[in-house]
Amino acid sequence: MIIDRVQHPGWLVNSWLVAGREEGRGILIDTGADAAKILEMVRRHGVKIVAILSTHRHYDHVAGNEFLSRNLNAPVLSHSLERAFVPGVSDVVKEGQLFEFASWTAEVIHLPGHTAGQIGLHVPGVGVWTADTLFKHSVGGTVAPGHTKFEDLRSSILDKLLAYPEDLTIYPGHGDTTTVGHELERNPFVRLWRGMDQPTTRPGRVEGKRVTIELWTKDYDSGHKAQVRFANDRVETVPGSKVQKVTL
Repeated sequence: MIIDRVQHPGWLVNSWLVAGREEGRGILIDTGADAAKILEMVRRHGVKIVAILSTHRHYDHVAGNEFLSRNLNAPVLSHSLERAFVPGVSDVVKEGQLFEFASWTAEVIHLPGHTAGQIGLHVPGVGVWTADTLFKHSVGGTVAPGHTKFEDLRSSILDKLLAYPEDLTIYPGHGDTTTVGHELERNPFVRLWRGMDQPTTRPGRVEGKRVTIELWTKDYDSGHKAQVRFANDRVETVPGSKVQKVTL
C-alpha cells in the first residue's frame, strides 16, 4: 500500500493519499493542506485518484477540492448531510459503501458528532481514517458548525472506531498517527468514558454559561480541549480557548 500525507503547517490538518502500489489507483482524503503539494505528492507516486473524499464541511478539510478535482480529473464525494456545504461535490457516499480495488477494499464509515455527516474510511488490515472524530490523545469538538451531540461523538469513537483490532493504525484528520489499542489505554477522553478515570469538578464558564469542567487536557495542536457539563446536564467537548476557568 501507498499511504502518504501532506500536513498543513498551521492547522496541522492531514490530506491523506491511500493507494495500491501495484495497480496505482487510490483515494485522496481531504484537501485542506497545500493543494500544490498534494498534487505533487499524487504525481510523485504515479497514482490515479478515483475519488476525493471530503470527510466533512469545515474549510480546513475542503480548501483544495475544486483545484485538485480539476487537476486530477477526480470526483469529489461527501456524505449527503455535508453536500450542501462542501465545494465541488459531484456525488455522495453513505455508510458501508465500498471502494473495491485489485488487492484492497475501503469502506466508508459514518461518524456523526463533530458534524452530522462526517465520514471516515476503513481499509481492513491497514488502517482507519478518523477525520475530526478521533485524534492521538484527543477527540473532536461538539460545538463546531454542523455538529450534532456529544453522545453521537462518543458512540462514533467507542462503538465504531475503537471496536476495530487494537493493532490497527489510526490516521486522523489532524496531528500524528496512533493505534486503536493506544487510544483505548492512553486517550484521556476515552479513559474517562470507559470508567478508567474519574471526572473533575472544577467550575468554569463557556460562552458565559456556568459549566463543570470534567476533563482538561492537551489537544493535537498543543493547545487544550475540555469536556464540560452544563447546568442542564448537557455535555460537550470544546476547545480550551472557549473555556474560562473560575476560581472560587
